Amino acid sequence: MKNIRLNTLIFKSAAVLLFANTVQAQELQLNGGAHFIKPQSENAFPFAKNSEGFSVGLDYNHYLNKNFSVGLGLAYLNADFTFAKANLEGAYNEQDFEGDNFEFRYKADYYEENIKMHSVRIPLTLQYETQGVVRWYMRTGIIYDFQPTKAKYKVNIDNLSTSGYYEQWDAELHNPLYAGFGEQNRIETKGSLKLKNNFSWMVESGIKQQLGTCNSLYLGMFFELGLNDIRPESTSASTNLINYTSDINNPLQYNSLLNERLYNDKKLSTYTVGFKLRYAFNFDKK
Repeated sequence: MKNIRLNTLIFKSAAVLLFANTVQAQELQLNGGAHFIKPQSENAFPFAKNSEGFSVGLDYNHYLNKNFSVGLGLAYLNADFTFAKANLEGAYNEQDFEGDNFEFRYKADYYEENIKMHSVRIPLTLQYETQGVVRWYMRTGIIYDFQPTKAKYKVNIDNLSTSGYYEQWDAELHNPLYAGFGEQNRIETKGSLKLKNNFSWMVESGIKQQLGTCNSLYLGMFFELGLNDIRPESTSASTNLINYTSDINNPLQYNSLLNERLYNDKKLSTYTVGFKLRYAFNFDKK
């Protein structure tokens, strides 16, 4: 309910500002961006790799004077998060379908997970620019990202070996596979995650080229810093990356790294650098 109320408030505020500035709006921008995403080092997931994404959007700029303007926009972001590790291994205590306690062990040559996220973004910005045909500009502000759909993840595991060690008999079982013990060459699984909405601070700077009295072209670089953890709220403390069950029909389950109980103290927060291209239509001569 809290997120719903927050989304509603932001949408209403955005709509009011857009319609209020439509008559006086001096600039309409079509933009596209390339995003290079890195995990923030503090409390980050250990397998996190650099990732990529892209965005397209529409911005309104309302000039306060010749140099300063406030902006409001709407954009779409497509981003990937990648987690990978060679020589994955782990162990934890379990109970088999006969009620006997044992230690479940697993090893894999390689683990990779890719999470695809689609988000709608609402940036609220302040821009400064110099005067002339070729201008330097800088903008900064806050971006609100919300997830209209669940993110999709895909897990690939190469050469997985699982076994069960029974301390009471000092024996390690490597089969049968229907009981969850054995070797598998290649595993692929898919699922979905509901990521949290996100706030980020951004700064962008570059060159604005006047193409005439009514058009201009922006070319800039930007930096974004995520301000909160977007890991799913439904993370379960009892979920394992490779999860043993006592169900003979489905002895092993393969889950997202974001739901791994060993990493309950980790956060999914990022910073992003990238390039931004904007084509602007000027409605009033400044």
